[in-house]
Amino acid sequence: MYKKYSLLLGVAFFALLSCQNKKSETQSTAATADSNPAPKVLTYKVTGTLPHDTAAYTEGFELKGSKLYEGTGTLENSFISIADTATGKVQKKYPMKDKTVYGEGISILGNQLFQLSYQNHIAYVYNLNDLSKSVGTFKWPYEGWGMTNDGKNLYVSVGSSIIYKLDPQSFAVVGQIQVTDDLGTVDNLNELEYVDGFIYVNKWQTTKILKVDVATGKVVATIDCFGLLSEYAPAYTPKSEDSVLNGIAWDKTHQLLYVTGKNWPLIFKLKLD
Repeated sequence: MYKKYSLLLGVAFFALLSCQNKKSETQSTAATADSNPAPKVLTYKVTGTLPHDTAAYTEGFELKGSKLYEGTGTLENSFISIADTATGKVQKKYPMKDKTVYGEGISILGNQLFQLSYQNHIAYVYNLNDLSKSVGTFKWPYEGWGMTNDGKNLYVSVGSSIIYKLDPQSFAVVGQIQVTDDLGTVDNLNELEYVDGFIYVNKWQTTKILKVDVATGKVVATIDCFGLLSEYAPAYTPKSEDSVLNGIAWDKTHQLLYVTGKNWPLIFKLKLD
């Protein structure tokens, strides 16, 4: 009789322990989901368009005052251009001196413009008043993709899930951001634009822009630009499969995102809801 009741008590104990473990696992899973929820989907309104140079294989895009600066890629046709935000017309174009250099992302910090190269492991520095020749260079050990700044430091993407934080005086890495969403790490990070504690990132070969919290690396929201070309430029035929979204610039004054793509015919002004 004693053994029988002991056995029943043992079974009841292990059943209770199993329930508690399952409850604990459920609570742990819920806590993880709450700490890294799925990114919100941001909607927007297209408030206007500008013509875009279809010869521009966009790699970097930045607004400074009333001018749009663009860095482009491809071998033998990399250049930096300056366009008027009122008309979209290209006012000046500065081809790369070395035709073996593949231009990449750009960023304007103070009175200097920084430009990455793709696989040449060189970053160039220009005086903003004269982009015809560089005033300095830095070595960069990785591929160069996108670049932006927060007014103090530069941020560089290399096509992985990491964004590097750099000292603009030495180009030394002073920090890094591991970008994640609710599913894990997010790679193929490309064009970057810093906006008030967040970095807007184009994920290469997609129509999506990710809004990344600089402090945590978490993707807190996404913007999907799918359908922009088919709606506003239905007659446009992409030059190649690489004619994808790849340009983000922030207009702080009017609170607008300027977006474009490689060889696209238009620049879009987006007002986020």
